[in-house]
Amino acid sequence: MDHLARFSMTKAGLADAIRQATGAPGSPAKPGHTPVMSAAELLLRANEEAGTIRPGVTADDFVLAIAGLWQLDPHSDWQPRAARLLDLVMDGLRAGASGGAGPR
Repeated sequence: MDHLARFSMTKAGLADAIRQATGAPGSPAKPGHTPVMSAAELLLRANEEAGTIRPGVTADDFVLAIAGLWQLDPHSDWQPRAARLLDLVMDGLRAGASGGAGPR
């Protein structure tokens, strides 16, 4: 997870730039699934089958859950905050974690 946090800091601002570039009328289409998303989906399914994470988490869910990493200032003392955010995500992924409100 530390590697993910360090990687996220190298990409600070990228998510906002993509959102701005693809959100305007006449702008290019939003990027599709990438090899990273495919890999995340594969890892999530393998862990779901092994019973180590709660069922039904998608790669999109995971990326949205960790999106806070891209909001951290890479020029600050971001490491403690990134660790807390990732702990929250990992606690939520664990098998047996509360299912929350779910879809409505």
